[in-house]
Amino acid sequence: MKKLLLLLVPALLLASCAGVGSSNTKRLLSASGFQPKKPNTEKQTEIYNNMEPYKLYNKEIKGEMVYGYKDPEQGVVYVGGPKEHEQYQKCAVEQQVAQDQRVAAEMQMEAAYGWGTWGPYAGPYRRGYY
Repeated sequence: MKKLLLLLVPALLLASCAGVGSSNTKRLLSASGFQPKKPNTEKQTEIYNNMEPYKLYNKEIKGEMVYGYKDPEQGVVYVGGPKEHEQYQKCAVEQQVAQDQRVAAEMQMEAAYGWGTWGPYAGPYRRGYY
């Protein structure tokens, strides 16, 4: 049972990370105060075109950190400052902790019920008839 759990935990963690996609990131950024901005000038368009999609960038501009996240689906960059970035990190950590707790609770519940790979069914295959 321990070996099965050791194999399942990394798979579940990877699955939970994969499930937290770009739409979730955009929701977290918006909730944290980041503003979607379309490139208006030639320089902004050039910067936008050189940005990798779905990646959070940071750059110091005139002594202040500015953060940007390119969303090619909407054609915008979510822009925020240090305050918004700090709130985003806080929200992301809280969400990951909640996800980890949910996965752990599901695993504990399955272990408490004694469900194996095939569930609680104790039919002929489990009784050794075949």
